[in-house]
Amino acid sequence: MDILPLLIATLTIMGGAGVYAYQKRVDRRTNLIEIRRAAYRNYLNAFMAMSDSPERVEEIRRRYYQSEVELLVVGSDEVIKRVGALSRFYSETNDHRFNRDVREVKRLLAEICKAMRADCFEKSKLSVDEVQALVPIA
Repeated sequence: MDILPLLIATLTIMGGAGVYAYQKRVDRRTNLIEIRRAAYRNYLNAFMAMSDSPERVEEIRRRYYQSEVELLVVGSDEVIKRVGALSRFYSETNDHRFNRDVREVKRLLAEICKAMRADCFEKSKLSVDEVQALVPIA
């Protein structure tokens, strides 16, 4: 019978350690999602500024590149792949940047937004077409 209190104490400590580890992992995941949301907003804002503004081009481009680097650090693999596809498209069409296929830009940006939503929300039933309809590029 002397072993019973020791067993109960050991189980209590192990249970507490397990709960603590689980809560720590949940907290880290929640924190990462918040960091990613901020990074995704920064990227989209920098992209829109670069798409819209002919003024302060170097400053805007620097912010855009910084937001891409931030995505490399905290973005999900799927978001990074989608951003890479848009960057490749821009790089490949740089000689014709004033005649880029706007539909393709909208599609690629919609895929980025869909990947970001999938990463930050538990469920998102929006299709790429539904997201594309809201992309503010004419």
